[in-house]
Amino acid sequence: MKDTYLNVKKAPITFILVAANIITFIVLEIMGDTCNGDFMLLNGAMTPYLVLFKGEWYRLFTATFMHFGIEHLMNNMLLLFLLGQIFEQAVGSVRYLGIYLGSGLAGSFLSFFYMCVIGSNDIVAGASGSIFGIIGGMIIVILVHRGQYNGIGIKRMIFMALLTLYFGFATAGTDNVGHIGGLLTGIVFTFFSYGIPTLIQLARIDLNNKKTYTLDNNDVNEEE
Repeated sequence: MKDTYLNVKKAPITFILVAANIITFIVLEIMGDTCNGDFMLLNGAMTPYLVLFKGEWYRLFTATFMHFGIEHLMNNMLLLFLLGQIFEQAVGSVRYLGIYLGSGLAGSFLSFFYMCVIGSNDIVAGASGSIFGIIGGMIIVILVHRGQYNGIGIKRMIFMALLTLYFGFATAGTDNVGHIGGLLTGIVFTFFSYGIPTLIQLARIDLNNKKTYTLDNNDVNEEE
């Protein structure tokens, strides 16, 4: 248990990301009220009007480190802390950071685009897009490792993804488009950056370990 979840050396980026989100929340709480939409908007949350007409594209990024209240923060950080460490150890810290940030930005952008299409100007913040990217990435990791990784099966992982999406749709004020955007981005990024190279490496191992069989008695002989 300690080797998987409490080893900073094996998952340094996860600890840094959790700390960054918590510190951001504490600073914002000291400055004002994180449950107040206008306050959050003033300090970096995303809304289509400011992005599109004011050119404040940085909000697509800053919003991914902001949370509306302690419950929102704790729910996201619990998933990030538990699942993020497993995912980081699987794909490596650099690749993990890219998938996390890329999924967060993609989720923010898809949410922004969708609100522009429907004419909405809601205020959006939260690390959910990035965390759904990790969930999507873990699905690829498990599939690559033939349906099981670190005690987590593919059925359990898909069930977790569907259940988390369901709670999002069942809860008012949830950015479900951002969740879906993060999930799909995590799947795509992990497949190309980790899945394909790993499958190639596993195929090479299988080829190097192939065996030959005699036709007469089915004895197995290792190839030189």
